[in-house]
Amino acid sequence: MISLYIKEKRFESFELIDIPVEIKKGEATLLLGHNGAGKTTIIKSLFGLLNINGNVKLDDHKICFQLQGDVDLFKKNMAYIPDDISLLNYLTPMEYFDLVQSSFNQSENKEFLNQLIRIFELDKYLHIPIIQLSHGNQKKTQIVSQLCRKSEYVVFDEPTNGLDPDMIIILKRVLGKLKSQGVGILLSTHNLDFGQELFNRLIILRDGKIIINMNREEVEERFTGLSLEEVYRGANKEYYQYIEEIINDMDHSSSTENRNSKNYT
Repeated sequence: MISLYIKEKRFESFELIDIPVEIKKGEATLLLGHNGAGKTTIIKSLFGLLNINGNVKLDDHKICFQLQGDVDLFKKNMAYIPDDISLLNYLTPMEYFDLVQSSFNQSENKEFLNQLIRIFELDKYLHIPIIQLSHGNQKKTQIVSQLCRKSEYVVFDEPTNGLDPDMIIILKRVLGKLKSQGVGILLSTHNLDFGQELFNRLIILRDGKIIINMNREEVEERFTGLSLEEVYRGANKEYYQYIEEIINDMDHSSSTENRNSKNYT
């Protein structure tokens, strides 16, 4: 298991307080929240990219990101697919996959890599420079390059961005398969339908605070028969009541009538 605890992390206009996040093998933890809720801060803290008052643990071992041995241990066990696509664009996908696999001593896993290439339909693009690929194919290259490492844990920040409907469905199926084989997953997404089927634990954030932290059974018991969208709206009830009042007061008809009554000559 990987665990993160943020006792406190303050910015000029924002703070995270008392944030526990766990990623268990064979389970998916789903992070939901508005832009600026703290999801990206949590992920950056998990990878030691921010100094926090707290800790990161791999099983019972507290990770010290100032020690190269701990950094190497963490990287070996953790794959990360961020929202932005950062690849070596002068390489082809195949060259990039080979580089990643050799860097993590996974060069013998060619069959698994070939399966991922076929699943994500990259066969035709393996020998074209990444910079010449479409955004969607670059995203698929990024996903395959991390999954082919066979890490015990995978972190996704907005995994569906840039993917077409076919690939979103396929990625969801792939992650379900990885879960069944013991891979631990952390998902941060705005795509509620994508997260609905996958999550084992749901964490909802609002303004740097956790307002829901429940396993799937607890969510289903408390919010019986509700979709994830309805659960999310219920957890942010006051906000949506406020927005609903504004929407109800909207009046588009008068401006439309005035515009249509003008005599254009």
